[in-house]
Amino acid sequence: MGVASSAEAGGFRYPKLRPGVRHRENVLLLKSWLKMNGYNPSYGSLLPLYDRKTVALVRHFQVRCALTTDGIVGPKTWCALIAHPAHKVTLRRGSRRTEVQDLQMALNARFSSGLSSDGVFGGNTEREVRRYQRMVGLAADGVVGAKTWQRLSIGR
Repeated sequence: MGVASSAEAGGFRYPKLRPGVRHRENVLLLKSWLKMNGYNPSYGSLLPLYDRKTVALVRHFQVRCALTTDGIVGPKTWCALIAHPAHKVTLRRGSRRTEVQDLQMALNARFSSGLSSDGVFGGNTEREVRRYQRMVGLAADGVVGAKTWQRLSIGR
């Protein structure tokens, strides 16, 4: 098996990973995001293989986030992985933090918004936040608070 397809946004490629993938950078990136979400892909964690243990961790994460539990890491799973650790910070235009970069990466993963992941919440980021909020039925105020993070953290 291998990479099924991918999306590119903001200079970052979000691969669709399937079990058995042997792509060093993508699999190690997946394992690092799993670790940031409280999962420990310890056995073979430095190996560039999307192995059974990693698949089990992804499936557990997908269940936790009410995503399709297929072990495939596509846009919704990437979005949830990226957004989940940062969901406690309120962000708005003018914010400059690492969580803004997480937000930009999550929006890029969710619907290829093309944002630069620079950590600066400017006009483009605000526009994409409003677009996302409208898409998921939230008040499109451009402020990323608990409700917006919650939706992003479940890949919605």
